[in-house]
Amino acid sequence: MTMADSLLGLASELDSIRFATILFADIVGSTRLIRTLGPEDASDLIDTSIALIQSAIHDFDGLVVRVQGDGVMAVFGVHPVAQDHALRAALAAHRILDEMRHGAVEGLPPPKVRIGIHAGPILLRRQDHDFGSIIDVVGHAANVAGQIEELAPPGSVGISASTVSLISEICDLRMIGRLPADGQDPRSDDLGEAVFELVAINFAGSDRVPVKGNATSPLIGRDHELEQVRSMIAALPAGQCAAMGFIGDAGMGKSRLLLEASRIAAGLGITFAVIRGNALTATVPYGCLMPAVRHVVEMLRPFCADPARAAELSPEQTECLDGFLKGNPTWLPGLTPGDRSYIATQTIVSLLRQAVNGLPLLVLIDDMHYIDRATRSVLAGIRQGAPLGIIAAGRPESALRIAALCGKPSQLGALSPQAARDLVTCISRSVPLEDSTVANILQRADGLPLALQEFALAAQSGSGAMPLPARLENLLAERLAALDDDAARLCQFCATLGPSFPDSHLAKGAALVCRNPATAIARLVECRVIETTQAEAVRFTHQLVQEVAYATMTRRRRTAMHKHVLHMLDGNTASHAELATHAEKAGMPQRALDHLWKACEEALRFAAIGPLLVLYRRARDIATSLDPAAAQFHRARFALLALDTLQQLSLEQEARDDIEAVANGHIDLGSGTRTVARINMALLDWINGAPIRGAAWLAKAEADLDAHDSLPRRTFADVVGAYIAYSRARPDEAVARIERLGARLQDGLHGATFGAVVVIPHILARAFGAWYLVDLGDVPRAREWIAEAVRLSRRYHHDYSRLLANLAHGYLHYRGGRTKEALDIMRRAHTDCMNRRFFGFEPVCTGWLGLCLIEQGLLDEADKILGDAMERGNYRQVRTAGTYYLHEARARLAMARGNAEEATAIAAQALTHCRDCGEIMHELHALVLCAEVRAAFGQPVGPLEKVHAKVAELGIVVLARRLDALKAGA
Repeated sequence: MTMADSLLGLASELDSIRFATILFADIVGSTRLIRTLGPEDASDLIDTSIALIQSAIHDFDGLVVRVQGDGVMAVFGVHPVAQDHALRAALAAHRILDEMRHGAVEGLPPPKVRIGIHAGPILLRRQDHDFGSIIDVVGHAANVAGQIEELAPPGSVGISASTVSLISEICDLRMIGRLPADGQDPRSDDLGEAVFELVAINFAGSDRVPVKGNATSPLIGRDHELEQVRSMIAALPAGQCAAMGFIGDAGMGKSRLLLEASRIAAGLGITFAVIRGNALTATVPYGCLMPAVRHVVEMLRPFCADPARAAELSPEQTECLDGFLKGNPTWLPGLTPGDRSYIATQTIVSLLRQAVNGLPLLVLIDDMHYIDRATRSVLAGIRQGAPLGIIAAGRPESALRIAALCGKPSQLGALSPQAARDLVTCISRSVPLEDSTVANILQRADGLPLALQEFALAAQSGSGAMPLPARLENLLAERLAALDDDAARLCQFCATLGPSFPDSHLAKGAALVCRNPATAIARLVECRVIETTQAEAVRFTHQLVQEVAYATMTRRRRTAMHKHVLHMLDGNTASHAELATHAEKAGMPQRALDHLWKACEEALRFAAIGPLLVLYRRARDIATSLDPAAAQFHRARFALLALDTLQQLSLEQEARDDIEAVANGHIDLGSGTRTVARINMALLDWINGAPIRGAAWLAKAEADLDAHDSLPRRTFADVVGAYIAYSRARPDEAVARIERLGARLQDGLHGATFGAVVVIPHILARAFGAWYLVDLGDVPRAREWIAEAVRLSRRYHHDYSRLLANLAHGYLHYRGGRTKEALDIMRRAHTDCMNRRFFGFEPVCTGWLGLCLIEQGLLDEADKILGDAMERGNYRQVRTAGTYYLHEARARLAMARGNAEEATAIAAQALTHCRDCGEIMHELHALVLCAEVRAAFGQPVGPLEKVHAKVAELGIVVLARRLDALKAGA
């Protein structure tokens, strides 16, 4: 097949990404040959050699893509589509070597050829030039094949390990090196993919490796099917011959069941023979049967020197057997196909009767969908004429063939969730995987045994990435490559929608992209690409099929498909997040940002903190495709919208630069927004341990408010002002701000959110204020504020607001000595904090819960909770008093366990934290803690007069009591 002949046939394949095998063949030393030969001889030698190489490639349905000088590049598996493209390339390579050994030109020394083979995704494209058009292949797979060709010794075939995994037959290999990393010497032994010399391919088969299934992982989740196989084989010695079949899609474990059957048979002393379907021989009469016949004859020879005579074969049958043994499909060429089938059947039946004379026999048939018609006729005769057992397996399209031979086959479906988890756990026993990795494997594999095995093995490398393995991609890509143009376009449209979608989208999409929508839909169902569900939905038969279908589209095709989907979905019930995804991938970033803004507003209304974070980060990424000024503008407005959520997740500093640009006036979003940004900067600096800098930002914001007052902005400023004032040891100012805020928000506004849906400012202020009042000894007013916060949080069902109210309530009980009541409340608060991912309050939640547990003597539980918090590390992003309490709880735990050195070190860490963060108020707490640690272990406490004086000045009642206790103890 020439390139010119292929242009028309390949028209539908152009600008598509395909999983195929690339072959590079290069004549070794051609420059030297040309130099030593005359021009005409050199030309004859090179031209004839190239012709031999091309002929061998065409013999195995390869397509010659490029001839350049003394080298040839070919692709297999594109036109025609073939699952076994790697095998075809390997066979073509060895055919090239054989042809070249015989000499390209009579009288001239035969040149040697070096060949490289690699399989992977490639892009087919038309390339126009002044002399016409050619089809070119580009992609990393082509580059790798070229590297492998350079590694291969002269007169040999080099092949990558991943490509070997695509060849089911037994391969004789010799390792010759590894593929280098980028920038490395191609002949270095860098730890890349292994490269082998492909010495030979063994088609004969034997009892040692009877089927292509492998046993690198345990057989899990097929207990029922395995018991059926075991029962049937166990009955064969008693003469109870039977047949059974299995069907299932690629990767479901059909061949593995046959492998287990061969093992069971061997263990029981039962002889077995294998008939394997093969795409290469699917159209060759008896092509699949010949290896099995040769195997049976080999089994008979130890018992009879001439199996044909022992089986009393007729002359025609003897000639048939001789053709099978020599691999000659043209035996008795003068007979009709029907007569040849009859003779072949009688020949095989006679042989099998001879084989089972005194010994039971099991015939295993693999890949029934590739068994040629002539072999199937013989199998039907064997089933009736010889006492043996048969187990056949194939894909769903072979169900009728298997049923005709073995009765109704069993359907192999996906593994159950528990069986899938057990399989992954067993595979990764030597290198246990993290729970998140296992969950990712289970989600992507969705019960497909081959996918579970391949993903689990890939995860053992620890790279974190989990690309689709070559074996799996090859199997799934074959299913898609068999689609016609209309069905392929519809498949790509469906892949753009996702793994599942409403059935109404299928009909609308088909009308958009297909010439014959009904036929295209039927074809996708027939090829088991999509299926319908009872919930009026359509889904891909496996989500990996959708993944591969999407990956086979070029960037231009993906953009077009996302535009089609966006056109179809806009104005329907699709979510803004979904529309944003399609707009982004359709090359419409501004439209994507508009949809994301609406999606963020929806998430805020439902207090969906996790989704809002994802949407914010998506918006930030999409903005990078705009010009710098527009990008900064959109990043800033999304940052302001998401800041409240980021704060709950302890990720607020992500938005700092964008918000500061608004606060400084570098981005103009309006004067009111600039004021909000300045208050946000004050909050960010307070959280980041810079309250003095935060106070400067707050002063600018309050100057704005003096000029243009606003109730929501003034409320926000008072809340942040209270935080900073208390940190800077100005408790009266902090409480006064909260008092003013409460007076400003009358009953109708107590539940107002002012856009910050995850928290109600009134509850926020009352909860923090109650904490301050407890420390200052004003318990009655603290009770009143806590009751108000709890009541409002229950009324409005805001999780974050409820957390704050509960924390204040538990703290009141803890400081009042009612640690049992405090412990119950703090446990609930801590659970809510972690479940809702309110990591900004994790340090204080954990610290206060730890203190309560220690008071109750529950030291092991305290140790676990505090240790987990330290391991998560969220406290590093919260440079406030909340983190001080985490350190205090750890210090008190060490004190309770009598560890003086650890307690002293942690107390010093708490003091350093407060000083680094400008937390003057809690620096006093830390100084008292250090004194208590020294006193607990009989060390000198040192002078505390200045601490006494400052505590008295500020009215911190809880510290005054502890100082009095220290004084009394001394």
